[in-house]
Amino acid sequence: MFYFQIESIFLFISYYLSGIFMCDVEMNLTRVLLNPILYDKSVRPARTHTDVTNISFDLSLAQLIDVDEKNQIITTNQWLTMTWLDPKLTWNPSEWDNVSLLHIKYDKVWLPDIVLYNNADNLASLSQISTNVMVSFDGTITWLSTGIFRSSCAVDVRYFPFDEQNCSLKFASWTYDSARIDLSQKTNIGDLSNFMANSEWEIVKLHVKKNVVTYSCCPESFPDLTYIVQMRRRPLFYVFNMILPCFLITTVAFLGFCVPSDSGEKVSIGVTTLLSMTVFLMLVTDSMPPNSESLPLIGIYYFSAIIIVSIATAMSVASLNLYHYGKTYRHPVPKWTARLFFIIIPKLLFMNIELPMNWQDRRNSLLQCMSSTKFPLKPKTKKKQIKTFNKATMNKHEYTNKATVTHNGKMTLYEDPIEREPTTATTSLTYSDNFQPFEFLSSPPLILRSYTSFQTSTNSTTKQKQKYPEKETFNNLTESTNKSTNNLIQSADYIHRLVEQNERRYEQQEHNSAIEHEWQILSRVVDRLLVFVFLISNILVFYIIFRQAPHLRLK
Repeated sequence: MFYFQIESIFLFISYYLSGIFMCDVEMNLTRVLLNPILYDKSVRPARTHTDVTNISFDLSLAQLIDVDEKNQIITTNQWLTMTWLDPKLTWNPSEWDNVSLLHIKYDKVWLPDIVLYNNADNLASLSQISTNVMVSFDGTITWLSTGIFRSSCAVDVRYFPFDEQNCSLKFASWTYDSARIDLSQKTNIGDLSNFMANSEWEIVKLHVKKNVVTYSCCPESFPDLTYIVQMRRRPLFYVFNMILPCFLITTVAFLGFCVPSDSGEKVSIGVTTLLSMTVFLMLVTDSMPPNSESLPLIGIYYFSAIIIVSIATAMSVASLNLYHYGKTYRHPVPKWTARLFFIIIPKLLFMNIELPMNWQDRRNSLLQCMSSTKFPLKPKTKKKQIKTFNKATMNKHEYTNKATVTHNGKMTLYEDPIEREPTTATTSLTYSDNFQPFEFLSSPPLILRSYTSFQTSTNSTTKQKQKYPEKETFNNLTESTNKSTNNLIQSADYIHRLVEQNERRYEQQEHNSAIEHEWQILSRVVDRLLVFVFLISNILVFYIIFRQAPHLRLK
């Protein structure tokens, strides 16, 4: 047991001393290699000043953080790997206890001044993390660094949100020309094995290209490695938050043609839609760069939708004018317009409309010509039958003694004020006055005059009868009988003329109502036609505009 404890203590001491010795070896080796007399970190590593330092450069894209279309800047997280040969940092591992690799702080050795040429961050040096460099025994130095880079990118928003962008990352030395430093890439394709997926963008490809460029500052040429990030946008967010709402709002605006014209809301729906479309257009323009070379597809679609809704609003105003045209102007619908909008178009739009009486027979005859099926004609309405019956009755009992003249200062048959001023009578007695039958017996002036004259004649006859009671009895009786009969005939004739006048006024009202009804039917057919026209035009505009996108997809 005692010997076992001594052996354990001996092994522990040996391991401890070997660790100290190994640390001393790396420390001593680092001190020897970085001796200020032999090594200067500000001098380019080369055996002679004519030798070119070859630097192998590799980029691994870790994350696409942001794409700012308005400012045209992309933010990425990159892992950089640079490898070069430093002949002054070599040693023989057998002489240093087989130490073949050293980790040295990055600011102790020479580093190439390779920077991102299209950098757009004024604090780029603070965002880059540099770790230790790895120095191999043969002088190969590997420098691993990482950082968040903000670089400028020419964003082409022509096919937004179905666009594909190509952003370049240009790395090159800022001071060393091609005669002193040469850049080379390990592979022609960038490393995407460590890439973190982005919810908005999909990295299609990362490829690299080497260029040798001569700038205006210096006659020498400078090599560079340009990494092109080919990324494609995922448009699902924009489709459901910008495109579909615009399409639905435009469709709702077209439904304004289905709103009744008497509601007063047809034009307000179109104006409200225009305001909402303007708000959506402002959202798009706020996120897009002020580019005059090309317009985004979604902007073109919004502008086209605004034009369509504006035209639809103007058509709503025209439809309202058609609806109220018959109330202002008593002109019937032209025959060709009525034939087109009362017979042909309703058949194509599957509309069932209540045609005016004079167009029902034409439609039935036209439908009989178009098909072999016979459609029975509609019978006359009850009101029309009553009207015809009344006119026939009046014509049957028309009197022939319209030229009878009354004596003793009585007015003639055609001295009625209503007959002398037909326009005033027609306009004063309307259908809405609730004119009751036989109400005129107590009011017309002709009857009152006839009755007054009859009373006067009766009183005079009574006085004469008192003076000449026997002589004038028979004559007065005959005269009074004739006058009474004449007054009754005049009253009956006045009643007949008043009924005819009321009938003419009623027919005029029916005629005006029929004209108004025709224009209202025309307005409804035009509204239904405009619904289909603008709906189809909206779908066609939507398809034609977004069909131009080369990558039309949702994910």
